[in-house]
Amino acid sequence: MNSPPINEFIQAVVYDHSIATGLKACKTDQDIVDYAASKGFIFSSSEWQLYLALDRKTLSDSELAKILVVPVEHWSWAFRKVALWRAMLMDGV
Repeated sequence: MNSPPINEFIQAVVYDHSIATGLKACKTDQDIVDYAASKGFIFSSSEWQLYLALDRKTLSDSELAKILVVPVEHWSWAFRKVALWRAMLMDGV
């Protein structure tokens, strides 16, 4: 199940610097859902969790381990949640 609002939000983060910048403050998945809603992209926490689960299926165990060790306090934490957002990060971040 791909939620159009989630897909639109994912793309908005990629293409709109102001939306991407706001994502840096998110420390939980619920923060991401709430932030998306504040920008007009409405989807549930369960839809977000399903999206993340499907995204993680594409990762190797070592890739997943690298994502899971990043502390939520690090500005890049939220960007590591989704493949398209991870692609925005430079190596070594």
